[in-house]
Amino acid sequence: MNLLIVNPNTSEAMTEDIRRTVEQAKSPDVSVTVTRPDFGPEALESFYDYTLAAFGLCRLLEQKTEQYDGVLIACYGDPGLYAAKEICDCPVIGIAEASISVSLLLGSRFSILTASEKAVPMMENMVTQYGMQSRCAGVFPISMSVLDAEANRDEMVTRLIATGQRAVNAGAEVLILGCAGMTGFSGPVSRTLGVPVMDPVETAYRTLEMMCRGNISLSKKGLYKTPDQKNLKNEPLLTKKFV
Repeated sequence: MNLLIVNPNTSEAMTEDIRRTVEQAKSPDVSVTVTRPDFGPEALESFYDYTLAAFGLCRLLEQKTEQYDGVLIACYGDPGLYAAKEICDCPVIGIAEASISVSLLLGSRFSILTASEKAVPMMENMVTQYGMQSRCAGVFPISMSVLDAEANRDEMVTRLIATGQRAVNAGAEVLILGCAGMTGFSGPVSRTLGVPVMDPVETAYRTLEMMCRGNISLSKKGLYKTPDQKNLKNEPLLTKKFV
């Protein structure tokens, strides 16, 4: 089994954090490639950022020559997810859709702990898009930028615990770390608060591996139908590597 793990932002440090989580979670007989696009923002904190990252993701997928059995998009906004599902024949999942789906098996209601206040309405919008608003007990920010959280890990954990307690008080039975940059820190938060805390990178990776082992494929009949070929103006912007 050969899996592609894409950090859709261009942060080298976050890509390495994702790599560590995946290497710890993967089965010995699985080969993984962890990479990031050659175009896009270093952190994804707005719909504008998501749109740029989606183009970078599509560039990466259009340029890949090696065949993969599955693709994981490791950003909690799931940028470019539906486009990737359309153009790939193998299973493609995002860490948000996977962690939200699995959370439903663990408790009645989940909450997302996100980085900044700006991310709150964005995550609420995504939960609604996935049809899960009735199971969501709220989205709670730790009031740090993505890059600040990445650089100040002890402060991030302290804020995750305090914010997670607010979410539990609001009715959450399961907490989800709503940023790939928070990967690796579910353990101390869960032990302190006494509820399941999901690392979305780990959860989504294990889900993807399970799907590939079970030969579970995407439906191409409706939402994820492969797009018809079209002529693209300046097509090399999509298909050629930047120098």
